[in-house]
Amino acid sequence: MGTITEQAPAKINLTLDILNRRPDGYHNLSSVMQSVTLYDVVMLTSGTGAGITVETNRSDLPGDETNLAHKAAQVFFQKTGITCDGLSIRLQKNIPMGAGLGGGSSDAAAVLRGLRKLYDPEMPISRLQRMAIAIGSDVPFCVRGDTALVRGKGEEMIRLPRLPLCFFVICKPDFSLSTAEMYQKIDENKAGRLSDAPGLMKALEYQDMREISERLFNGFEQILPPESEIFRIKEKLLSLQARGAAMTGSGSAVYGLYTEETAAKTAYEALKKTYSQTFLTQSV
Repeated sequence: MGTITEQAPAKINLTLDILNRRPDGYHNLSSVMQSVTLYDVVMLTSGTGAGITVETNRSDLPGDETNLAHKAAQVFFQKTGITCDGLSIRLQKNIPMGAGLGGGSSDAAAVLRGLRKLYDPEMPISRLQRMAIAIGSDVPFCVRGDTALVRGKGEEMIRLPRLPLCFFVICKPDFSLSTAEMYQKIDENKAGRLSDAPGLMKALEYQDMREISERLFNGFEQILPPESEIFRIKEKLLSLQARGAAMTGSGSAVYGLYTEETAAKTAYEALKKTYSQTFLTQSV
């Protein structure tokens, strides 16, 4: 029996373009993704002799096969041919659910990393990333994290220069946005502008925070009604000296980018008074 603990960092989308719908029902995406220091904690214990079990600190999160951490373990054992001798997965959830922060995907990626360490430490990380495609579109990125351009349905990835140290105030309102409904609205409203991802990647190369901040973009924002609270949160962050702000994923969390920790702390304290799920994080 062995036990290992992995941190599962949240991700944000610095840019997010939703492109064409694929024959398999998924959408082609293009996104510059970034890991941040808001973590779930994943503890794996092997050799329990009791199949795969998942326990969480969230009563509203099932531990069955619908949980991505459970699915990740199934995929690992299926793809490697390793016999499961019983696996206990314990999830300490700190990343808000239904926020666009990739918590479930990051948990799944942490399970893959942990199982590699427990059963096959010599396995290339690239093999884990190929396995991850079968679990969810954000999981391949979450296997390695940092800063990357992700395309297709998550299977194409280009590692980018790491984002310079900066701070993110992340704010999730009390509501979530349905991912399925957001994609449906995208399909119904095909017109829309795209991000300047090439400009942002060039800015990463030069480590130019001003240029990076000006290019934050989320295509899903274009289908939100003008009165959406998402825009009120963005405006609040910008009024509190954020260099840039955007929604992440299909929502509903919004982040503001700061280069000064003092300004980020001030914004965090101001938003926390209204939104309980507000977090002060930094780039990984």
